[in-house]
Amino acid sequence: MKILYTSLKFIIVEVIIIFGLIFSINNYIGNVEQTINADGVGYYDYLPSLAIHHDLVRKNNPFKDTPDLYYRIDSTSVYVDYKDFKVNKYPCGTALLQLPFFTFAYLTSDLESTIHDGYQKPFQKAIFYAAIFYLFLSLLFLKKILSLYDVKPYIIAFSQLILVLATSVTHYVNVEAGFSHIYSLFAVTAFIYFVKSYFNQNKTIHSVLAFACLGLVFILRQPNILIVLFIPFLAGSQENLIASFKTLFINFKSLILGILLFLGITSIQLVLWYLQTGDFFVYSYQGEGFDFLDPYFFSILFSYKKGLFIYTPVLLISMLSLIWLIYKKSYYLFFTWIAFFTTLTFVLSSWWSWYYGCSYGLRAYIDYYVIFLIPFAIMLDRIKKIPRLVIIILSLFTIPLNIIQCYQYKEYILHWIDMDEEKYWKVFLKTEDRFGGLLWKSQLDSNLYSVVKEINAGDFSSTENSTAQLFSGKSSEIEPFDKVSMIQVLFENDFDENNLSYLNLAVTRVNDNFIFFEQNRNLIHFHQGNLNEWHEGYYIFEFDPITDNQEVAITLKVISADKKDYLKNVRLKFYSKP
Repeated sequence: MKILYTSLKFIIVEVIIIFGLIFSINNYIGNVEQTINADGVGYYDYLPSLAIHHDLVRKNNPFKDTPDLYYRIDSTSVYVDYKDFKVNKYPCGTALLQLPFFTFAYLTSDLESTIHDGYQKPFQKAIFYAAIFYLFLSLLFLKKILSLYDVKPYIIAFSQLILVLATSVTHYVNVEAGFSHIYSLFAVTAFIYFVKSYFNQNKTIHSVLAFACLGLVFILRQPNILIVLFIPFLAGSQENLIASFKTLFINFKSLILGILLFLGITSIQLVLWYLQTGDFFVYSYQGEGFDFLDPYFFSILFSYKKGLFIYTPVLLISMLSLIWLIYKKSYYLFFTWIAFFTTLTFVLSSWWSWYYGCSYGLRAYIDYYVIFLIPFAIMLDRIKKIPRLVIIILSLFTIPLNIIQCYQYKEYILHWIDMDEEKYWKVFLKTEDRFGGLLWKSQLDSNLYSVVKEINAGDFSSTENSTAQLFSGKSSEIEPFDKVSMIQVLFENDFDENNLSYLNLAVTRVNDNFIFFEQNRNLIHFHQGNLNEWHEGYYIFEFDPITDNQEVAITLKVISADKKDYLKNVRLKFYSKP
């Protein structure tokens, strides 16, 4: 009983923070059914490929000779062509850490003997719990790291809280739990703890475990091997760095053991590459790479598209610790931290897609969040009470901002990839349903479409809480309607952001009112300039051409809310592909 009490006492803060995260997800951000998506499919697919579908071992079966073996993976974007085979583009480390959770779901779930086996709801939930578990371990290692720096417990708890609720961790443990970042955060944080412990105590067990963690870091995401460049900071001084490395080489048996552990763990990836292609060394990111001559150094940090400090402002606040290090004349710590951060940012910003695709925030930094929190926590622990309180309060304000932005991303208020300064501030802190999809509307490519017919429906004024028909027409009046795939609705309005009115466009069969297409769009979704300013806006309704050979009705209605609506110069343009 005493051991249980001691254990619970040791993890109570982490448990409370995790429950706070789950509460925030359940009550504010919202749960998702699918946690294995996009890149997460690639990281995870080793598990169903090996255990369920048995289609990973293909080294003696080229695609052209055995296409049946590739029936499943050939339909996914995570497998890329490599010589005569297809290879999983993503490293295997995430799947390795997910394995216990996958195994539980596999043993307790009924498979359906379909291509979707391994992706049903129990497996999706298993990956969510996997991400929660490794985040929990990350918090424990963060606590142990900061304890090595003699940081007060309440500052440690504050740092843990910030990590979970004020950063992109909130999103990647929930909506995209299948991505590698939470798992990499755990491995990098564990590596840093064992390295720092070795510098403090020079125990061989710590160096051996650091090598093992480094191997895990490598097979999670190969570029994360850069974390070794953070070792000088962890040493605390040049003298300790040199002395500890001398001790490491003197204890050559532990050094050899550590290297063997590192090679043994990294060889898991090599073996999996070999089983897929017959080659032990594969560059799986075919057609993608780094351009070190053209880094997006400023953009990756400050761009409204995905900039680190824009979407995770608490990290910008944490940079105050660098000023504090200079003030305290801790030049060694300052320069070793800056050297690592600069190198890391240079490498990450040199990736061909510096914004890292459709994702929330600058996700590539998540793996390294602990490097920001170490000097930040040390500073908070050492500075005077008033400035400490000011910085803590300022940092706490970033928690609701982060939760709102995570919600916005999930609900299509923030765009996945196409953000800029104007769009960011247009939806800043907006959470109402009418803002969902506001930044997502299609733009017309006049090179791909031509106008079949344009109809001027005139000006309309509606009363509060009413429905008014703006247009009603027949397909026979719009020839050839069976080739129409877009209807553009244009009008002038003030596009008041508080207006709840919406337009309804419906395409129905005349004889039985069968609905081919129907869509509601809030009035503000038609805006083209700034909200709350009078201008002409439009929205494009897209659908598959209707080739029913029967008369079709096209209707456009405005459903007004608690204010009068005035739409000037309403027009409909019908487009088809040439």
